Amino acid sequence: MGNARWKSYRAEYLETDLWVAIDSESYKPEAESYTMDRILCYRSILADHIKEHPGFQSSLAPLLTPTGVHPMVYEMYEASRVSGTGPMSAVAGAIAEHICNDLRTKFSLREVIIENGGDIFMKITSPATISVYAGSSPLSDRIGLVIMPEDTPLSVCCSSGTVGHSLSFGVADACVIACRSGAQADAYATAFCNEVKSIDMVSKVTELALQKPDIISVVIIKDDKIGLGGRIEAVVRKSR
Repeated sequence: MGNARWKSYRAEYLETDLWVAIDSESYKPEAESYTMDRILCYRSILADHIKEHPGFQSSLAPLLTPTGVHPMVYEMYEASRVSGTGPMSAVAGAIAEHICNDLRTKFSLREVIIENGGDIFMKITSPATISVYAGSSPLSDRIGLVIMPEDTPLSVCCSSGTVGHSLSFGVADACVIACRSGAQADAYATAFCNEVKSIDMVSKVTELALQKPDIISVVIIKDDKIGLGGRIEAVVRKSR
C-alpha cells in the first residue's frame, strides 16, 4: 500500500492495529480521526457484550447467540458457528469489515483497504496483489493473490502457528482464507491453521477448506510446502 495509488495511515488502540489505505483521489484527511472514532465505538460494543457474556471472550468453541446483539457481534457468533472456533477468532476480520464499510459510506470513497494485524477487508476498483508473509518459510512473500475489483468487497485473513502472538494449535507458517465476510475469513483462517499439525497435512487441510461454500480461496504454507486453491489467481515470485 506504500505507493502513489494510496494515501495510507495507521490507527491503533489496545490490540486493534489498523493500516488503512484510501485511493489518493477520494482521500479526505478527516477520515483519519473518523477511523479512530469507529475503532473506539466497536471496541466499546465488544467490551459491553463481554461484560454481559464473559464466555464470548474466553470460549474456544461456538456459543449460542443471544438475542438483540449488535450486527458485528452477531457476525462473530455466526462465524464461530460455521468454523467451530470461539467467537473472538473473528474479531479482527469483523472490525476491519465494519470500519471499511463505514469509511466508504461516510466519505464516498472509491477504494479502501483495511489491514488489521494480518486480516484484510478491501473494496477496490482496479486489481491489487496481496503478498503472503509466512515467517521463516522460504515461500514467505513469494506467493501473491491477485484481487480483481469484481471480487470485492472481500476479506483476506491470515492465521499462523509460527508467526505472531495469537493463540494457535497448528504449525502452519501461514493459513490464508478469502471470504466475502470478514468475520468468516478470520474464523476460518484460525480453524484451518489449527488443523495443520505437520507439513504432511498441508494438502489435506487445503482440500477440507475448499469444501466450505463460503470460502473463495485458500493458501496454506508450511516450510517449503504449499497448498492453494479457489478462484482467485495466485502468482509466484521467483526466489532471489
